[in-house]
Amino acid sequence: MKKIIGLIAVSLWLVVWSANAQEASRRAMAEELLNVMNAQEGIEKSFAMVKQMIPAQMEKMKQATGQTNMPSNVSSQTDTIMDMMTQALSWDKMKDNYITLYAETFTEEEMKGIIDFYKSSAGQAFIKKQPELMKRSMELTQKLMLQIMPKIQAMKKEPQAAPSASTSQESK
Repeated sequence: MKKIIGLIAVSLWLVVWSANAQEASRRAMAEELLNVMNAQEGIEKSFAMVKQMIPAQMEKMKQATGQTNMPSNVSSQTDTIMDMMTQALSWDKMKDNYITLYAETFTEEEMKGIIDFYKSSAGQAFIKKQPELMKRSMELTQKLMLQIMPKIQAMKKEPQAAPSASTSQESK
């Protein structure tokens, strides 16, 4: 009986050890992937780009909606909010979360393939051009948003119609 209990204990220990080793291996690979992707630099550049683009975006939104009475401190409030977000979501604070996210999302085989891609010349070109691609994508989104803002503003000004009695009866 003692031998059986001993074998069960050793087996459980091996299973736990193996699972921990696999998790450590996946986490190490996820960290390598984030390093190869230059994730820290990308995140930092993204925050800087958004912070830089916000004033121009706000001005365009003001013009599109016809708002001329925006408070003068909106810009400084936006800077303060962006600074808070940059600090709260800094790489040092988020790195372990990113590692966990990637380790839980991708298999080791998938991460190896992604790492190989990012180490390739095409992957390096993607990394290098990603900030410009993101900037242009944001500009495109802003342009499209400016086109629909007058419609959104008009909807906000329209009184909300109460459902008619016949509509209420029909839905029963």
